Amino acid sequence: MAAEWDIQEVKRLKKKQLVQYNLGMLLFVVLFTYLVLSDVAPSLLFGFCCLFCWVITAYILYAIMTGKTIGTKTSQRVQAFDRDHLGEKRWKRKTLTEALILSVLSIILTVCLFVLDFAFVQLDFPISVFPLIGPWIGFNIGEIVRMNYL
Repeated sequence: MAAEWDIQEVKRLKKKQLVQYNLGMLLFVVLFTYLVLSDVAPSLLFGFCCLFCWVITAYILYAIMTGKTIGTKTSQRVQAFDRDHLGEKRWKRKTLTEALILSVLSIILTVCLFVLDFAFVQLDFPISVFPLIGPWIGFNIGEIVRMNYL
């Protein structure tokens, strides 16, 4: 079934999706930077990140349980390709693993949000943004490598 897909078209769609992810991440970093510069409580920022993780977890679980995808036409087509390319069983196992890891991370962040004392945490502008930039770069490199293997 994977032979039905035009690989060049899939690569183009994956590049388009990567640009969309990068724009979303850029928005997230700008918002985070703005909140750090405006002296928002660190617990609020941590809560915002926790909520972000829970939303992504819910999205993945929805996709697994219903088989439907939410998003742009580009992301829906890329997910349809991934599902077809990997096979239903392998795709479900991979996606379930992602959901499990993200669920555990979300639970840990939620517990930390209610247990840790954020009164003494200080956020400084350039230093506080670096932990977001490293994974962003790593994600881009990983996606580019996976596109080249198609």
